[in-house]
Amino acid sequence: MVGRRQGRIVEETLQPGTVVADVARRWQVSSQQVFTWRREMRRAGVVPLEFVPIVSEPAPVVPEAAASPAAGTPPSIEVRLAGAVLRVAPGTDGELLTRVLRALRASVA
Repeated sequence: MVGRRQGRIVEETLQPGTVVADVARRWQVSSQQVFTWRREMRRAGVVPLEFVPIVSEPAPVVPEAAASPAAGTPPSIEVRLAGAVLRVAPGTDGELLTRVLRALRASVA
C-alpha cells in the first residue's frame, strides 16, 4: 500500500514537465521506487486518468497558392504525446490508433 508521503511524491511526478528522476533525487528515493508507486496507485485507481491537453496554435501564414490542399488530400489530426508526433488521417482504424496511443503513453510511465 502506498502511504501519504509516497502519494505526495507520485502526485508531484504527474505535473507537466516534471522529471521523475529529479523528484526522486529531491525526496532521496530511487526512480524505480517512484515508478513502482505510480504503477500501484494506477492499479488501485488512486491516480486519475491523464488526458492530453489540446493546444491551439495560430495557423501559419502561407502563400495563397499553397494554402489550398492538393485535390484528394484529406485533412489529418496531429497528436503530440510523449515526445512523439502522430498524424492521424481520416479513416484510420480506431482500434489500431488506440493501441498506438496506449503504447506511447505507457512508454512515458
